[in-house]
Amino acid sequence: MHSFLSLRSGPVRTLFYILFLFLVQGCANIVPPEGGKKDETPPVLLRIDPPDSSQNTRITKLELYFNKYMEVRELEKHLQMSPFLNINPSVISYGKRIEIKIADTLPPNTTYRLSLGNALVDNREATPYKNFVYIFSTGDYFDSLQLRGRVFDAATGAPDTASVVMLYPATESDSALLRHKPQYAVKVNNRGYFALKYLPQKPFRIYAVQDLNSNYIYDMGQEKVGFLGETVVPAMQPDSLVFPIFKEFVDTTALAHSTDSVRTRDSVHTPVAGRGARDFSSRKKSKIGYEVLADTSSRLRTFELTQPLTIELYKELSKLDTGKVYLSYDNGGIEVEAVQQLRASDTSIRIHTQWQPDKVYTLRLVKGWAKDTAGAELPPGKYIFRTKQEEDYGTIRVHMDRQYLSDSLVLVVYKGADSIYQKPVKDSVITLSLLQPGAYGMRIIVDANKNGKWDEGVLFKKIQPEKVIPYTPEISLKAGWESDIDFLAPVPPKTEEPEAADPEHKEEADKQPDKPKDPEQK
Repeated sequence: MHSFLSLRSGPVRTLFYILFLFLVQGCANIVPPEGGKKDETPPVLLRIDPPDSSQNTRITKLELYFNKYMEVRELEKHLQMSPFLNINPSVISYGKRIEIKIADTLPPNTTYRLSLGNALVDNREATPYKNFVYIFSTGDYFDSLQLRGRVFDAATGAPDTASVVMLYPATESDSALLRHKPQYAVKVNNRGYFALKYLPQKPFRIYAVQDLNSNYIYDMGQEKVGFLGETVVPAMQPDSLVFPIFKEFVDTTALAHSTDSVRTRDSVHTPVAGRGARDFSSRKKSKIGYEVLADTSSRLRTFELTQPLTIELYKELSKLDTGKVYLSYDNGGIEVEAVQQLRASDTSIRIHTQWQPDKVYTLRLVKGWAKDTAGAELPPGKYIFRTKQEEDYGTIRVHMDRQYLSDSLVLVVYKGADSIYQKPVKDSVITLSLLQPGAYGMRIIVDANKNGKWDEGVLFKKIQPEKVIPYTPEISLKAGWESDIDFLAPVPPKTEEPEAADPEHKEEADKQPDKPKDPEQK
């Protein structure tokens, strides 16, 4: 009997094989072939057209030819053109060719420096052609003068490694920083040094700006700024410029006056209302309306000897009876009442006392101790906790150099962002005990107005920030340690060699144009 689906039939057998092949291909996993080692060798620049260091040319198009297929990445981050143009150059990749177009009108007798940083990478492993720099002049000479120097953080004395140094014509006012981009700019290197090259012989105003948004404009109140009080003129062998960078204080809101008051055990039924309305809706909720910030879950040594006992408030109080707030500690089986001071604010009550080391303390909040604004009493409570012992802390003794003994010099000892000690230097040895283990730093404020703190500068009033003398290195302190530190006069930083100060690659130092014409012959 003849079967319609018989595989012996030629057309049917052919159709079967085709379907079988489709099924096999559909089920197969397609994977790229395994390659060898990654090619991480950087691209090689084969040719530039027009050639580097060209003169008497107003370049509108520049072509770079590489040995690899190239891409352009993060151009906004890496592109720099000095002097600045109103229209940024475009940089486009065409395979192994990079095309740079300059649409802006270029004035005569001007030396231009185009830097692409690490924006040019190969399209496989993203290996960059590092720090591309191209120089050309619209005249028959190259501007060959320079400005060099370093920028440091005025508040800490440490090198600033993130700012941009900017040049404006001397005829412009300081407000130009807020209105438009500079004529020349360069980023400092990772040691705070900068080098501005290929400059003409004319006066400039020089600034350093933190420039967080990379717009080359000073955003007052958000970014740090630094300036020199006088104009600068580039030279063949310029002196090193040194200036601080600081964040200006901008008074944008009226600061509320502090309403904290000191209350002792003798003051009872103290009213706390009338300090102004406060929004408690965003604060943590609590069934009892408050929380005592101490570890009462165990008898381990957890409470710090250096801080007050805090009662966080989650309801606004109308009345506080300090006579019903008791603090005591166990001294060999005898309950001793602690001498205490209470400081109350809208959001908390702080209990200050001379804490005894390694003692079990009890806080008693007796019925009627506080009322909220609705007239409801906050519930009473009993809280037991244990203080740390002195061996849990470290000690730093600072031996001050004789030249620093002055009431106009303020020693600051800090841990992270917290100031641990800040007082005028009146003694040759300053002992700081009960310090938490960790890393500490020190600096001296040259307190010109003797207000006990560091004052920032004011750009438009030409007021420089107060000077700071930093101490290096960092102080490492462990529990039970005593560290003796000599605060000596710091060694002034050395002026870096030209190649070391230049944030760009060293090749630029070797790539000098033809012998520059004397600036006087311009």
